Parts: sequence; C-alpha cells; structure tokens
Amino acid sequence: MHQSVRDYWISFNDPLEGRVDFMYLDMKGYVSTGIGNKIDETRRDNSAPTEEERAASLAAARRLAWLVNGSDTEAGPDEIANEWDTVKSHLELAPSGHLGFRPPLTSLHVTDEEIDRHVFEKLDEMEAVLTSRPELADFGSWPANAQLATLSMCWALGPAFAFPLFQGNVAQRNWVGAADECHFTPDVSMIVIRNNLDRVHLLLAGTVESQGLPSEQIAWYVSDVFGVQGALLALGYKPLTQDGADGPLTQGMVKKFQSNCTLSENGAFDDPDTASSLAAQLSGMGFTVL
Repeated sequence: MHQSVRDYWISFNDPLEGRVDFMYLDMKGYVSTGIGNKIDETRRDNSAPTEEERAASLAAARRLAWLVNGSDTEAGPDEIANEWDTVKSHLELAPSGHLGFRPPLTSLHVTDEEIDRHVFEKLDEMEAVLTSRPELADFGSWPANAQLATLSMCWALGPAFAFPLFQGNVAQRNWVGAADECHFTPDVSMIVIRNNLDRVHLLLAGTVESQGLPSEQIAWYVSDVFGVQGALLALGYKPLTQDGADGPLTQGMVKKFQSNCTLSENGAFDDPDTASSLAAQLSGMGFTVL
C-alpha cells in the first residue's frame, strides 16, 4: 500500500471504531479489542465457539501483550484464556458495545503502543490477502484513495469479502462504478459513516486518475465538511467524527485549527484563509488538495 494510506490509517479508523484497550464483544458477538480488531474465530454470529474455534481464538488473543490491571504485569496464557471466556460468555451484552465490558468485568488491558502494533499487523495481513486475489492483483498501483476505501471495507468485512460487482469494477479501475457497489450492511451506527467515506474515497480515486494526479497521495477536497473533517483528522485534530455534519464538535476543531494558525476563530471551514491554511498544511504532509 502507499505510505500515505499507512500513515493515515489510524486517524481514519479511530473515530469509526474507537480505541479500546480491553476485550469486548462487537455487535455480532465477536470478541474484539483495539481499533475494531476481532480476536475471535467463531464462525457464527452471536454464538458460543466450538472447541476448535475457541483454540484458534485464544491463539489470536495471545498474539497481543496483555497486562493485568493495577499491576501492569504481563498476563499469562491462562489469564488471557479466562478473560476471553468471560467476555464471550456475555453475549447478552453485545448490543451495548465495549461499554458493557469495562472493568471490573474485564481485568486485562493493552497499551496504546500495542494497539498500534496489532493494527498494522492486521493491516499488512489484509493487504497480503487482497493482493493474492486475481481481480485485486493490481492493488499496489491503485490510487491511494481506492486503497484506503478497499482496506476500510476489509476492516469491517474481512479481506475475503465477496462483492462481485465491486470486484469487477476495481479490476477495470472503474472507481465510479466501484463507489456504487461498495455499500455493505447493516446500516447502523458507524457503518453508515464508513460506507459514506468509502464511497467518497473511491470517487476521489476516479478524480485522481482522470486528472493524472499523483496516485501515491491521498487526495482531499477542503471545500466540504467531509473533506475538512478528514483533513483535520490527518493533521491530528481530535476527537472528531467524519460524519459530514458541520456541528459544534467540527466547528470547535476548526476554531482550534484557526487559533493555532493565528486566524480569526469563527469556526467556519469555508473561510478563505482557513481553507488556504488547511490546503497548505495537507500539501506539506504529502497529500493532494483538490
């Protein structure tokens, strides 16, 4: 993948998944942690694992360096297994997300550094699977925006997802067609935002190729709310959700950016000086500004 995709990956996903340092169940009842990282090999949603599935899941969980709450001592294999079993046994709490699994229900955690390490480990694994698929073999030459959108789909669906129309479009580098076929369900919570973002980035990929812009750089518009929110996230302004709504949180981050740039703090992203400063800082980081 292009370095710009790798550099932006955590900023892109943090607002969508949250950063959780303990084990919890996602909405489908799979044990997860970090930034939406599943550590569960159970094949059926909201189900107890078979012995084989449990063994594979524990192997996945033990790939992280778990620490015991309070002492920060390294957790042993049995402690990790007990934690995983405890979390998995509470399928009734899955609809509540990670909030239902905070201590004292859980007793282990991982560091931010370990979360990041695991995120990039999973990202590299997903890219390897993608590039092994014949219809996606040219992934390495795709515009950065198309790589970002496709990896985003993988983060939610896994890299073996089967979307024949999407796959056919990307094989032909038809990014507009791919944008029309990237949607997945259920349309709830942050999946709605992820679907919107994936579509926007695929459309941006089409613009990059049609205009002969650098394919290795993520391209942005700073003339709409989606683009401004993404730009602010890339520049390290958070917490912020890239939902396309110009609400108080976005206006507050715009004001913070304006303050840091000694601009008038009016919270308006379409202020000419603000847009110019955003564009200049993005360009300085190796992004393309449209």
